Amino acid sequence: MLHDTRVPAEILRKWQGIVDLLADIVRVPSALVMRVEPPNIKVLVASESEGNPYEPDEEARLNTGLYCETVMNTRRPLLVPDALQDEDWKSNPDIKLGMISYLGVPISWPDGEIFGTICVLDRQSNGYSDPYLKLLLQWRDVLQADLTSIATSEERFRTMQAELAHANRLATLGQLTASITHEVKQPLTAALLNAHAAQRFLARQPADVEGGKKAVDRAVQDCIRAAEVVDQTRALVRKEVDRKDSVEINGATAEVIGLIRNELLKNGVEVQTQLAEGLPVIQGSRVQLQQVMLNLIVNAIEAMSQTGDDRRDLLISTQAQANCILIAVRDSGPGLPEGSIERAFEAFYTTKSSGLGMGLSICRSIIEDHGGRLWAAANEPNGAAFQFTLPINSVS
Repeated sequence: MLHDTRVPAEILRKWQGIVDLLADIVRVPSALVMRVEPPNIKVLVASESEGNPYEPDEEARLNTGLYCETVMNTRRPLLVPDALQDEDWKSNPDIKLGMISYLGVPISWPDGEIFGTICVLDRQSNGYSDPYLKLLLQWRDVLQADLTSIATSEERFRTMQAELAHANRLATLGQLTASITHEVKQPLTAALLNAHAAQRFLARQPADVEGGKKAVDRAVQDCIRAAEVVDQTRALVRKEVDRKDSVEINGATAEVIGLIRNELLKNGVEVQTQLAEGLPVIQGSRVQLQQVMLNLIVNAIEAMSQTGDDRRDLLISTQAQANCILIAVRDSGPGLPEGSIERAFEAFYTTKSSGLGMGLSICRSIIEDHGGRLWAAANEPNGAAFQFTLPINSVS
């Protein structure tokens, strides 16, 4: 969604120069660039002219009759020469600030989604001649060209981020090839044994039909389990962009644990789960959220494998908080070096002898795209704790 895209600082400085010049040319106390951020409208840039009552980042509620709100709703320029003499505008909130005349035009993103307005306001009656409207429209075109550039850069960034996330998933799953192979072979071997058992039951004289039926039923369940592992692996490998699922966090977590069960056993890791019951379903990318879980668990396994301790404990927990779900992965490894807890999330930073150090950076981007937060802390009495939140109304 372009609606949430941040305007870079260098473009805001350029727009500041535009509104300052605009206020000076039109000779008004206020020239503004407004941005819609439902349920509010925000002063994005305000001219630094004398007597301007509007401050940058100041917000007002929508649906209150603002001049700019009308411009955005109609997507047409608006001229109000004197609100005090106009029955339609006498209750306009801007009058309380002394702004009785207004001229504004809409600003849109390249996809047609409304961005906001560029406008001028005055404390006295002002008809704003046609050249002033033409000037506003020309500046509007400049701003919209900047938004096209921002949207293009944002699309390139999201594409690159998706490619990096996909590469990270492939690299992580590559590390787990033996574990995944084991998870598939185990039920297939069991299915084969049960099929042989069914043959033996049916070959008896007389045939043991009931025993054969039970053996076949077990073989079917084993095959279903193998298919589930394959489906989970394919889902994590597949490229998915901006897909929204209804995600039940406990179930998604259990699937990841099941996928790497053999890796945990091979490294002598004892897994405990504390999954809160009755967690609300959230909206987001199931694959991306499972990628985060997979990364955090694999990192914990690698960290604990570096220690000579006989006991390697991994605790995975979920719990509901006021407006979010909190997920935590705690290990009993050596912990993060002092002073490197926040650096762990920097792109290309790593304490490993191999790897690019992109995993945690990608994980943080995924969680932030879902409206949550990912952070690290020391675990007690030893190890590291990685925790992230997901808002209950999360939409990626």
